[in-house]
Amino acid sequence: MAKDEKARLAALSKTKLMDSDADPRFDRLTRLAANALEAEIALVSLIDADRQWFKSCYGINSTETSRDVAFCDHAIRSSDVMVVPDARKDARFADNPLVTGEPFIRFYAGAPLITREGHALGTLCVIDPKPRETFDETDKEILRDLAAGVMAVIETEAKARQVDDLSVINRELEHRMGNMYAHVSSLISLLDKSNLDREEFVRRLREKINTLAETQSLLAVNEWKSVSLRQLAVKALQTFEPEPDHPVIGIQDTGDFHISPRAAFAMSLLLNELGTNAVKHGALGVSGGRVTFGWTEGPNMQFAWREELLEPRAPGGEPGNGFGSMILKRIVPKTFGGEAVFDIHPGGFHYSVTALPDRVLLRKS
Repeated sequence: MAKDEKARLAALSKTKLMDSDADPRFDRLTRLAANALEAEIALVSLIDADRQWFKSCYGINSTETSRDVAFCDHAIRSSDVMVVPDARKDARFADNPLVTGEPFIRFYAGAPLITREGHALGTLCVIDPKPRETFDETDKEILRDLAAGVMAVIETEAKARQVDDLSVINRELEHRMGNMYAHVSSLISLLDKSNLDREEFVRRLREKINTLAETQSLLAVNEWKSVSLRQLAVKALQTFEPEPDHPVIGIQDTGDFHISPRAAFAMSLLLNELGTNAVKHGALGVSGGRVTFGWTEGPNMQFAWREELLEPRAPGGEPGNGFGSMILKRIVPKTFGGEAVFDIHPGGFHYSVTALPDRVLLRKS
């Protein structure tokens, strides 16, 4: 056995994942991969010495195969996504029993699950019984991003095992990670109902997954308990500044407070959508202007976004029913337990949303 393979198997064994119980965190990710990439099957596949075992399966009932027929055994030898457009035309797989028989694999794409030490444990892969002509860079990026999510769960599990009361930590982690996945699932549901073409669909989905991932990293710094509202706003909006040396986005610097993880994910979607809209149609675009974001704490909480344009635009304009508007009109108000108000006028744009304190603030134990 090669030295690298011995180290890889040791790394896999250390995770204690092989033959472990089903875990909804992995199942959410395979479901997201299949839906986002329009594949019938998605798997979290782990490669042991002589077999391929599925930690999570979507669209198939099998739990394992021998390693010698595993597409993923080839994928773990790659440093990037391995794509097989049509397995029948690939000399490595044309006679493979998984191609000539059930599940009749034609298309395969697998992103290796690589540890910080560089060991590939397996893959997150998507499979389809129909060949594909293309699997472009945007598709690969989505698969890479979701594979990174799989590794985040694996690494979090490893850290959790170092804590004495593992059962309590596991329940907490499932809840915390679940906040993000619940929002991603809601986004996919909204995107599926929108009129976006597939390229725009995957672009918007990837953008929102990245936004939520950044919020997740902020929460991790604070041990998943809460995050400063101002800190979150600064991080979320810094990429929208037209000229960072001459900022035009004003963020309230008084009355800061910490918000819960669930509220933080909703707030990051809110700010990302408002910033994107301001670049396309408002004060952060070619016409220029200034943006302010502020809030009021207390029994009647409110978050307010205001844009002032340098040059007034033509009268009229109402919020549409597209994907972005649904985030502002439905997802955020529902999470906050409040109501949203839009005011589009020649001189600018005003959006505000009210919130119930117990939906936003961290509950004290």
